[in-house]
Amino acid sequence: MSTLLPWLQPAWRQLQESRRKGQLAHAILLRGRAGFGKSQLVSALVASLLCDNPATPGEACGTCRGCALLAAGSHPDLLRLVPAEPGKAILIDQVRELGGYFALRPHYGTTKIAVLEPADALNRAAANALLKILEEPPAGALIVLTAARAERLPATVRSRCQQHVIDRGSVHNILTWLDQQGGHPADNAEALARAGGSPLRALEFVDPTLASAIDRLPDALAGVAAGTLHPLSAAAQCSKMPVLLLIDQLLRLCHELFLLKNWLPLPLAEAGRTVSADLQRMANELDSRRIAEFVQRALDVKQLKLSSASARDLDLAESVWFDWRATGQ
Repeated sequence: MSTLLPWLQPAWRQLQESRRKGQLAHAILLRGRAGFGKSQLVSALVASLLCDNPATPGEACGTCRGCALLAAGSHPDLLRLVPAEPGKAILIDQVRELGGYFALRPHYGTTKIAVLEPADALNRAAANALLKILEEPPAGALIVLTAARAERLPATVRSRCQQHVIDRGSVHNILTWLDQQGGHPADNAEALARAGGSPLRALEFVDPTLASAIDRLPDALAGVAAGTLHPLSAAAQCSKMPVLLLIDQLLRLCHELFLLKNWLPLPLAEAGRTVSADLQRMANELDSRRIAEFVQRALDVKQLKLSSASARDLDLAESVWFDWRATGQ
């Protein structure tokens, strides 16, 4: 399907080949880091299966009754299970809906589809309820799961799914795609590194305002470690950056410090990334043990933010910068 992101094409071809041979599994798990477009592949697969008159093999026509119902969000042979709120779990009562849903015959065609996204949001009870369905799948049922953290799913659930890993596109192809979206190739390589290799997230890091804020982090780290910049001042400089993003970028820079301390290349160095003078100087001067201790404290602060909606970003950011100051003492 030509409109799919290039790194999704291999999985798409495998799925369509399985469908052509009549070997499409009753449960499909699309796994891989966030930012690779798993939802786009799900949408394309669902559309192709629910289309009455595919324009080409495996590609939805976009105009038939099935496509019209799907576009309106009212196709009776599609059920989506998502958390009631972002960041919350998919609960057992939601999974139990599948029993009644699959008990009914398809309204059109021969397939009823359920999409669980993200499946790694299933709590333990919900995952066990899903396992019972996967063990005895109803005729004509197709369950599609996506997961950025597939290891959170029970092994018994994973083993009953046909799995496709989505985040293994070649770096060259991803950078070529980013270059086609605009921006300078060197900036795109830096954005991809800041996004942890996720191309769709990299588009966010190309934004000049965000890029400029992240560009200043090595200087702030060096200043706080050296005692020439107060942690409160560093926190104020980053006050417009969400604290989870700040922590993730600080953790990334710590990872790069460890690489430099061991004379290893930075991620995407082959794409033109260069080492900032501040980062190299810190790698030469700071103690690895203290950096590792900071990483653990930063992870603790991140978990606190994720588990407590009342935690204030500024308070957490200040805490992180005070923790970093200890690396230079």
